[in-house]
Amino acid sequence: MLVNGKQSQSVELADRGFNFGDGHFTTIKVIAGEVLLLPLHIARLKHACTILSITFEHWDELEATIEYQASLRQQGILKVTITRGVGGNGYSTNGCSSANWYLQFRPIPSHYQQWREAGIGLTVCSYQQTVTPHFAGLKTLNRLDQVMIRQELDKRNANDGLVCSTDGFVIETSMANVFWINNNVVFTPSIHRSGVEGVMRAHIIDLLKGINIRVKEADYSIHEVFGAQEVFISNAAMELVPIHSIVADDIGVEINYDYYHHVGSITAIVQALLSR
Repeated sequence: MLVNGKQSQSVELADRGFNFGDGHFTTIKVIAGEVLLLPLHIARLKHACTILSITFEHWDELEATIEYQASLRQQGILKVTITRGVGGNGYSTNGCSSANWYLQFRPIPSHYQQWREAGIGLTVCSYQQTVTPHFAGLKTLNRLDQVMIRQELDKRNANDGLVCSTDGFVIETSMANVFWINNNVVFTPSIHRSGVEGVMRAHIIDLLKGINIRVKEADYSIHEVFGAQEVFISNAAMELVPIHSIVADDIGVEINYDYYHHVGSITAIVQALLSR
């Protein structure tokens, strides 16, 4: 692990990221020494710093370090975390030190390639994600919603789960954004009240618009996903994963999707664009 650009295996206990979740992160994929979608990741980090009022002045050093570590590691995932640093009086941020930044490396999960090729099934989660408009879109260090969701999925032995908000709208999965297709229109949940504005989500939306495929972002119920012709999920590490089924045990619904593997499907088209 790198802490402020230097090798270290320790984190200050007084760091506000550790104490209050006062910070944010992004997860970057590295292939053959190349950092994928780095400008989008840096933009995401800068946006989060602005929303959280974290002063961070080491963007050039951070970006150079990411690229250097990518050239050394060649393939894997780099996680960048920025915290407010140390200090303040209780929750107050007055008198805080300068922000800290952390860079961690891990391998790409081996099952992601299989998921991309064969697709996975989703379980509809009982747990509902909290609605926090001020933090909507951000990957803050408070991931307790995702911890609770993952506990539920582990009990069900499920790969991933579709999650709704406490006000009843589809948000995302435990670890990815979700898209579905009907009549050549692509739908994805709005993230203006809850959820993460994924880097891959933004990239896919740009790709779709570039080939004149309509994308609609709004608040949708789970039943609108059930009626889709195709469904896929995405994040920066696994890129695009087709969904072949969705099971909602609580309401006795099981939907199977047969379109994701068709050569002419929008899912297949986006997969091809991402592989270039």
